[in-house]
Amino acid sequence: MQDRNASKISHHSPQQIYTPPVDIVHLPSKGKFYSEEHPLHGKESVEVYFMTTKEEDILVNVAYNSEGVVYEKLVESILVNKSIKPASLLSGDRNAILISARANAYGPDYEVRVPCQQCLTMNQISLDLSGIEEKKTDYSTVEITSNGTFLLKLPKSGIVAEIKLLTGQDEKEMEVQAQQRAKHKLPEEGVTGRYSRMVVSINGNADPIAIKQFVSNMPIADSRIFRKTYLNLMPDVDFVYKFPCRECSHVNEGGVPFTGDFFWPDE
Repeated sequence: MQDRNASKISHHSPQQIYTPPVDIVHLPSKGKFYSEEHPLHGKESVEVYFMTTKEEDILVNVAYNSEGVVYEKLVESILVNKSIKPASLLSGDRNAILISARANAYGPDYEVRVPCQQCLTMNQISLDLSGIEEKKTDYSTVEITSNGTFLLKLPKSGIVAEIKLLTGQDEKEMEVQAQQRAKHKLPEEGVTGRYSRMVVSINGNADPIAIKQFVSNMPIADSRIFRKTYLNLMPDVDFVYKFPCRECSHVNEGGVPFTGDFFWPDE
């Protein structure tokens, strides 16, 4: 005899939830310069979702764009590991994630208009995002600490400065401080403010007042070494252009900006 309840069994398939594919992004930092508490400490790569229409909503969000947090919100959305805070990422690692996201969404070809450094003629250049490599770094002049910071002996003063790499959070806080200083008509601190954020300690002294005092009186010779060394230390992608101007043939070279066209190539 047929079970009376058999006819009540639903033959509809369960609702399927679409999950976008996942990509693995290799981090320029190799996870070496994050604290032990950071989710990326010692991690050479990170998993990210391919962009979807949800991320396009983020890119056109007026509030995010006006607040300057659109890329932070984008990275937050595509990171598989939600315990990673985008503001805590080193800038080079964030750049690698953004380039991967863009290439996966729209393809590796990036068309951008760049002015000639000599005659200012606008040139249309094409970059292959799939061919971008990691920037070469040089740690030969510093000692790397267990905290992921660097010890640099400055030649003129003889001071040993402990340096950290700046994160997105550092950049955001510096921007806020600059706006506050401008609002109160205080002098700009473009160099000393940035150095104060980079320096963790001076000869082992981590007192912010001592650091600020030294940074404000750093000899120019030390400042040049400090700036050059930091640029050599900072892991990043080698995202540069080099092309001859179509008008004057001057060979231009520089860093390619993340313009609005970066995520809207067909607009």
